[in-house]
Amino acid sequence: DFAFNRIMMITAATPLLNVAEINRSIGFHRLLRFEVVARTLSDLDEQPVWAMLEAGDGDTGIRLMLAAHGGVSHEERRMRPSFAGLVWYLECNDVDVMFDALNDAGFKPEPVTELEDGTHQFFVRDPDGYEIAVTEPTGYAVG
Repeated sequence: DFAFNRIMMITAATPLLNVAEINRSIGFHRLLRFEVVARTLSDLDEQPVWAMLEAGDGDTGIRLMLAAHGGVSHEERRMRPSFAGLVWYLECNDVDVMFDALNDAGFKPEPVTELEDGTHQFFVRDPDGYEIAVTEPTGYAVG
């Protein structure tokens, strides 16, 4: 009850994805307009072992953390008892431009579909097999 007696709000949510190669994942997420804002390098080989990425501006920025998981594949990770499926939904203001950028880079997104409410979206897998839904809600539609 103590926690409910105070006014509390969640002000941000930052997912952490375990990935095989942070630099490869950074390249993928740059296509979605994320930029690296912080990183930690390995003492052994100067390769990143953790990175914070951000898209948008300071007021509406969206953050994502990437952590190296030692090269464990997505298939191996699925066999673990702690595995949980994830679909990360990202809203954008031009789904066709995002689709083209990812497709041109060889990521083979699924075709753009239109939902009943007019939202346009497509699904794509990042280099580690995480499913990402890129959506353009009807409020962004032009014309």
